This record gives sequence, structure tokens and C-alpha cells, in this order.
Amino acid sequence: MIKLRVPASSANMGAGFDTLGAAVGLYNRISVEEIPEGLEIINKNARGFVSRDSNNLIYRAMLEVFKHVGYEPKGYKIIQNSSIPMTRGLGSSSACIIGGMLAANIISGRTLSYKKIIHLAAKTEGHPDNVGPALFGGFCVSLTDSDRTIVKSVKLQNHIKFAVIIPDYFVATRKSRGVLPERVDFKDAAYNIAHASMFQAAMISGDMESLRVAVGDKLHQQYRKNYVEGMESIFEKTYSLGSHATYLSGSGPAIVSVLSGEYEKFKFGIQKYLRENSLKWKCMILPIDNVGAVVSEV
Repeated sequence: MIKLRVPASSANMGAGFDTLGAAVGLYNRISVEEIPEGLEIINKNARGFVSRDSNNLIYRAMLEVFKHVGYEPKGYKIIQNSSIPMTRGLGSSSACIIGGMLAANIISGRTLSYKKIIHLAAKTEGHPDNVGPALFGGFCVSLTDSDRTIVKSVKLQNHIKFAVIIPDYFVATRKSRGVLPERVDFKDAAYNIAHASMFQAAMISGDMESLRVAVGDKLHQQYRKNYVEGMESIFEKTYSLGSHATYLSGSGPAIVSVLSGEYEKFKFGIQKYLRENSLKWKCMILPIDNVGAVVSEV
């Protein structure tokens, strides 16, 4: 039996659309066992609908690896115990893809390197900014070229934590991407290049003072805010409570704030604000996961 622990991830990170992401301390714990025939999928604590047939994302990710290396699939028993909320912008699908591909790679004889796996995962997901942190952990800068995906992972200081603010509703990624324009103004593109570059430098160096400016974005958040109730007012409140940078995580609707201290004070303040404004959201303070996916064989 193969056991895996794959972290959640927060991506886009302000101006870093489809490029910047970080692994955070929520996990999808997966076990995979090859059996003579059939497909048995057991979901424990799954926060949302999870397919129990051949449409299961972990299983489909496994098949991608088997097809790539020429391995004939057999039967499989897959157990998933995930604490990652689904369709909230926290990389639940990427955790499944990475978990399935790592398990399949072991089953098929460890043919693929992590460089090959991350490229296959990025093509399956459609972008690399979640699968990179899910596999490598830390704060990641990622890009996919025609024949390869490059991920640079940096371990962040442990005092940097993420306040993850999650609503009781979801926004489908396809719907959220559908509102994005096909073309953007040249000035907006230049704005995001500058801000994404500064955001990387500030995160890596621990320059929290620069993050407030560097997190600015003109490519996606302004188009997605209509799907996220009270987004702009929540952003403003987080800054008054000490956030260094606040952004829409992935395609939303979760909102993430970067903190370096007074975590519980922030949590108490934002939860009070949400209650007073009848917003059914919850807040979790999560550490950076600097390890990434962990695999063991039993």
C-alpha cells in the first residue's frame, strides 16, 4: 500500500496569475493499493462531492501516468481523507492529481522523475501554480513551456502564516475563468509584471512592508469580485487588522491574508466582522508547508 500526504495550496497570489503559489497546512491524505481487479474508492471526511467511480480525479491522474509510461492498469483501492475544502480556491484538485500521479509512478516502477511528473500534472490541471506547491511545498514560482514545467520552490520563514477566509459557497473554476477578458491593456500587463516580481522578492526576503503594494493586481481579481460577496470590504478589513497582503486565492472564493504575527487577534477580529455583517465565512490560520507531498510505502 502506498500512503501519501499532499498539501493544499493558495495560488495566483495577487499579481501572480497562474504563476505564484504557496503550500499551506491542510492536507489530502491518500492511500492506494493495487488489487487484482475492480475499483474501490472510499472517501473519509471529503469536504464536497467526490466521485467514487472511474471519474474520480485521483484515479484519472493515475491513468495519465500509466498511459504515459505504458503500464497496464489493474484494480485499485483508493482511500481519501481530505481536509481541503473543494472548489474554494485552495488547490483540492491539484492535491488529488499530485497524489494520484505519485502513487501511479511508484506502482509502475518509478519510471518518471519529479520533473516529468510536474509537467504531466500541470498539463492535466491546466496551469502549474497549484501543482507546484502541492508537490514541492514552500513558496513556488512556476511556468509551463511547450515541453516542460519549471518550478522554483523557496522555503519561507515559519513566522509567515496565512489567514484563509472561506465562505460557505463555492465558485466553479470554469465559471470564474469565463469572466476574464481575452485581451488586457498593455499598461495593466506591465503593472502585473512589476507587482508580481516585487511580490516574489518581498516573500523570499521576508520584506513584509513591501507586500501591501506588491500584491496589487489588474488581471483577474477585478473581474471575479462579483462572484465573491463583500470581497472589497473584507480586503479593507483585513488590512485594518494587520494583514501584509490580501488576495483572492486561486479563482476564489476563498480570500487569503499574509500575516507575520498577532494571528489570533486577526482571526478574532475578522470573524467578528463577518458575523456582524451576516457573512457566513470562517477563518483558519495556516502555516506554510515547506515540505510538499510526502510518500511512504507500507
